[in-house]
Amino acid sequence: MPKFKSPTGLFIGAVVFVLIVIAAVGIYMRAAAGSAVSPASLTLDPNLFQGDTRQAYLVAQQHPDLLAQLHCYCGCEQHEGHRNLLDCFRTNHGAGCSICVGEAVMAGQMFDNGTPVDQILAALHQRFAHGG
Repeated sequence: MPKFKSPTGLFIGAVVFVLIVIAAVGIYMRAAAGSAVSPASLTLDPNLFQGDTRQAYLVAQQHPDLLAQLHCYCGCEQHEGHRNLLDCFRTNHGAGCSICVGEAVMAGQMFDNGTPVDQILAALHQRFAHGG
């Protein structure tokens, strides 16, 4: 005859499971808060940088949906596995690349001036598609 756990045993097991999940989430949140990557934007903190590089990371933080639609022309899709311009600013890759920085700053300025995304795409292609 099969044995069934008592309702008390099931309750204790459920409580232990919930406590483990809460602890894991707490550890993750503490680790994320201590890193340079913001959980909300998934970009490095712009305040880690200066000048145009800071501005580029700020654009990535403020307009991630825009940068996710844009192609990066530095070739990072081949050697870094990047899928779009936003990926360049998830790490310090963008900080060491004048093409990434130039694209992000230009795209941010155009977007803030009300330029449609298709025109931003065309302008970036015109300026950066052949090595900047």
